[in-house]
Amino acid sequence: MESSVSQRISDSRSRPSLRGRGWLVALLYVAIHGLLAWVSYVRPQFGLGLTPWSPQAGLALAFLLLWGPRWFPVVALATFLSELWVRGAPVGVLLGLVSALWVGLSHGALATLLQRLALARGWSSSRRVVKFVVVSSAATLVIALVYVGMFLLTGWLAESDALAAIARYWIRDLNGVLCLTPLLVQAHRWREAVDAVKSRPGEVALQLIILVAAVWVIFMLPVAQQLRFFYLLFVPIIWIALRWSWPGALLAVLVVQFGLVIAAEVRIPTTRYVDIQFLLLTLSLTGLMLGAVVAERAKMFQQVVRDAAERRFADEQIRERDAALARAMRFAVAGELASALAHELNQPITALVSYLRASEILATQSVSNDDRLQGTLGKAAREAIRASEVLRKLRDFYQGGVSKPESVDLVALSESVANAFQERLRRHDVAFELEHAAAVPQIQCDRTQLEIVLHNLLSNALDSVLSRPPAERAIALSLEVVDSAIVFKVEDSGRGIPVAIGEQLFEPFVTSKPDGMGLGLAISRSLIRSRGGELSFSLSSALGGAAFTIRLPIELPADLVQS
Repeated sequence: MESSVSQRISDSRSRPSLRGRGWLVALLYVAIHGLLAWVSYVRPQFGLGLTPWSPQAGLALAFLLLWGPRWFPVVALATFLSELWVRGAPVGVLLGLVSALWVGLSHGALATLLQRLALARGWSSSRRVVKFVVVSSAATLVIALVYVGMFLLTGWLAESDALAAIARYWIRDLNGVLCLTPLLVQAHRWREAVDAVKSRPGEVALQLIILVAAVWVIFMLPVAQQLRFFYLLFVPIIWIALRWSWPGALLAVLVVQFGLVIAAEVRIPTTRYVDIQFLLLTLSLTGLMLGAVVAERAKMFQQVVRDAAERRFADEQIRERDAALARAMRFAVAGELASALAHELNQPITALVSYLRASEILATQSVSNDDRLQGTLGKAAREAIRASEVLRKLRDFYQGGVSKPESVDLVALSESVANAFQERLRRHDVAFELEHAAAVPQIQCDRTQLEIVLHNLLSNALDSVLSRPPAERAIALSLEVVDSAIVFKVEDSGRGIPVAIGEQLFEPFVTSKPDGMGLGLAISRSLIRSRGGELSFSLSSALGGAAFTIRLPIELPADLVQS
């Protein structure tokens, strides 16, 4: 329903404005309507001027779709004037006016119905084409029934000719609608058609030559053989539909239609025109449906290409995010390492400075009183003091770093971190599960710091499960609210943490990895505690490996709020 409403809004917005030039277009329409009526007036029957083909029906419907159904009186006027000019209104002025008014009113109703059903534009979907054909077929049949019924009731048509007249009127109007209406409604895209023709002029010329040759061969055959070979036209029509979609197919059908008109004008012997019109109707339906399927598949292919490009872009963003988190982790490791070095080396350097000062004092009291020794000891003392000052500044910088708290959606953050590991999880056949409570509140925290912690825990879990066979590799990340706190839990099916390092797991430089630095968990606990939370370790009851639990208070502690 929403798509139908949006389609009608789009149609109304794209419809040309009637201000200033509406009546000029109306006059142009009346002129073209009369010209088409005159050109297609061949082999009329039943004294009502029922010709085999009515292109003016397709023109009228396209005019009303583009300019609005409220202009149906212009269609009625054009129908009456064309009848008066071409045939001289043999049924009388009054009956001619009534029948013309019915044609205009019924086409206006059909245009309104097509707009309400969102079938007034866009024939690039096979479903929409089927709906358009069904609605147009039913509407033109009703128009034919009422139109022929008028002349039947007034005595202008014999009862024996009624069914044939209804069939002739219905097929001629339906042919006109199917051939012309879609093309005229999409005529504003003529530049695209011209560019397409310019891109393959040789192919277009070959298709046109084959189409014209097929028409010429069919009409040059004896009358009894023409219908048998009429199906030769399906070959170029199908080729054109596959190459140029439904606009090209309908243009090819128009070429055949006008070839039929020319054959009638030059008195080329042909079979019954109503039989040919049924075949042309089949040809139009084939071209329209096949072209719509081609356009639909092309659109689907373009969507697949766009989706693939979006997936590549998303994967690239995930990789960039992963790389950014890895860089942040390395920076945090560098900070923790610098802080640890500053803390551990500050005392030895201070002692070294004291020793150098004492050595300098003792050197001044020495008998030899060597100035070079004193100078060397003084330089050593100054360099030691400078190194101590540098380490102190590094320690102050990394211990007093500025945090940037913000409102964070923890579920989205967990999904973002998990997505960063999808490629590695898939490559190593690791089963991963993310569970979260139905309602998880947002909290104030430093998003990057929390991402670093989760990234580090998932990375450790992934390294741990790789020691298991692929069928036993599993990682679970859960998120829930417990006692006014947010609780994250990262569990794995690895071999767990060795007992020897279990008590010192969160100390710097303590690790069970051969190539590990032992700083990741220490940094993670420091970041969590800076927010008033806690990071703890236990055994996983669900997966049998390690389980790390992050507990963050929903509200910041008072001391952290003040700071």
